[in-house]
Amino acid sequence: MAYRISRNIEASLIDRITANLVTDGWTNIYVEKTSAEIYGGHFPAILVSVQEIRPEKLEIGNKRNLKYFTVYIRIFASNDGQRLDLSDWLLDKLEDDTDYYVYTITSGVVSSKVKSGKIVSTRWLDNRKELVNTENLEKIDKYRHLLSFEAIIAD
Repeated sequence: MAYRISRNIEASLIDRITANLVTDGWTNIYVEKTSAEIYGGHFPAILVSVQEIRPEKLEIGNKRNLKYFTVYIRIFASNDGQRLDLSDWLLDKLEDDTDYYVYTITSGVVSSKVKSGKIVSTRWLDNRKELVNTENLEKIDKYRHLLSFEAIIAD
């Protein structure tokens, strides 16, 4: 079974962020898809999700759509300094295109991934502390940050 486009985007971004964290010397930062893992103990962490797809007709009379994907990246940091450092680092890394892979899953495990284009960010939507009133929150939620951008898949 192969992932569909939204899951391929998520998996491609997770792979890239994970590799960049290692290359740049970040340690003990989890990169996940869902917040269930965060609350299960994988913290600090970066979450990646595709939230929506906005198709636009390429041209009048053409049946094909250019699909714009809204990607949300949430940082669950240990403190405000880490939150700011990770958000700045991610913003710098994601300015460059990301390789887009098509993943095949066999028995619940990735059995292959084939490069099939680039994830190109077309517009940044958010780069902000996600929760402002954090006075009575647990530590896991106090230092959350939201990055979001619109992207397309290019050949």
